[in-house]
Amino acid sequence: MKIENTVFSLPLNRQESWLKAIAGAFAERLGQNRYPLRFSIVDLTAEQVLIESTILTFDSQHRYAKTLSSIEILEPRQKTFQARPFGVVQIIPTGIRCEFGGFAGDATPVTNLLAAAADFLVTHPNAVNASELNEMASNILYVEGKSLDDFLLGHLGLLPTQSNRVGTFIDPTGVAYLDDVVNTLNAARAVKGIDCSLYMILERELGVKIEWSQSGCAVGTIVDPEAILEAVELLIARGVNAVGGVSVIHGVTHEMFSRHLRGEIPNPSGGVEAIITHLISKIFKLPTAHAPLPYYQSLKEKTTLNPRASAEFISTPHYFCVLKGLSRAPRLLSIPELNSVPAHLITLNNIGAIIVPASCLGGIPALVAEFSGIPLIAVTENQTILNVSNARMRMTNVNEVSSYPEAVGVVVALREGISLESLRRPIRSAQQVDRMV
Repeated sequence: MKIENTVFSLPLNRQESWLKAIAGAFAERLGQNRYPLRFSIVDLTAEQVLIESTILTFDSQHRYAKTLSSIEILEPRQKTFQARPFGVVQIIPTGIRCEFGGFAGDATPVTNLLAAAADFLVTHPNAVNASELNEMASNILYVEGKSLDDFLLGHLGLLPTQSNRVGTFIDPTGVAYLDDVVNTLNAARAVKGIDCSLYMILERELGVKIEWSQSGCAVGTIVDPEAILEAVELLIARGVNAVGGVSVIHGVTHEMFSRHLRGEIPNPSGGVEAIITHLISKIFKLPTAHAPLPYYQSLKEKTTLNPRASAEFISTPHYFCVLKGLSRAPRLLSIPELNSVPAHLITLNNIGAIIVPASCLGGIPALVAEFSGIPLIAVTENQTILNVSNARMRMTNVNEVSSYPEAVGVVVALREGISLESLRRPIRSAQQVDRMV
């Protein structure tokens, strides 16, 4: 197995939804025995679309070759009706320096606010993880980013659960911090009552390294992804149904971390952490999340000048937030279609809105929203390093708002079945439809 970051430049021939327009060209460029762990439009012109993707290349005889040969983004399923309960999805992409969510857990207040306006809210760990803190509301479903994409593509259902048995893998490069990790596990058991007694140290170092993409996003690669698969297989054999990991992430410099603290660049380690969990999600369909071991503790210049970064400094393994999230994360179940699923499963049909930063409408959640006709709420004050706005994407389902409190108003209207058109002025008069000749 090999993981690498790639840029695809595809011709722009958009006569249908973005998802359909680029799927064929992307599949042709992707080739055989390659799976996209990460996928996003990061720029576009009148003639071309620029896509950044993290590609997993595998041998045709690999034990997971059949699983990896199924590429969900090439087979999207459309939402068929609005089911109850009414849910929304909150997306805070990692690695793009979000103004809300670019630091550890600082998007939690706006995420909880949005959750208060819906029956439930689905989000990914990046939105609420904050070292020792995870203060997400009780009606939030904690779903890893790749699994969340597959849920929105109509391939997964979510099964809310009371608790999970969480297993942990530890990168041997950080074995000097083993006591900190084990103390976190034991504290979670003794204080919070989380079932997380099993951990294992990987036999080989993962070789987790940061990289920067062409667009300036924080991404990365893993030298030995097989070590992760072997660890998760062993933990599953011991009865766990959720997996967390802590790894040493190489390549962060003092200058990078200082610039991140000042809000000048994305968190250097966020993107590669997502790649680790995307791999686990795809292969095993388990709740999963990751935390960085304090590999650059000597690089961290502690400061109280940026409250959004404060959670970075109150923990050594940054792992309790992961345990708390995974302890009641929903189980992930493959579904054959959206029209007939068990009533106890939450599916794409329950999602009434997707909320994203207004400058990054090229990710799978935004593309799915257009494909399925789901209102896409684009928040302009959550600025990022990207410029993939609706002024460039020209999608008809976008409701642009200036702030998260304004987004809440849109969610409430959608939940109550109030036409957004009726809340704005002027209101156009009813239109007569002519008979077709």
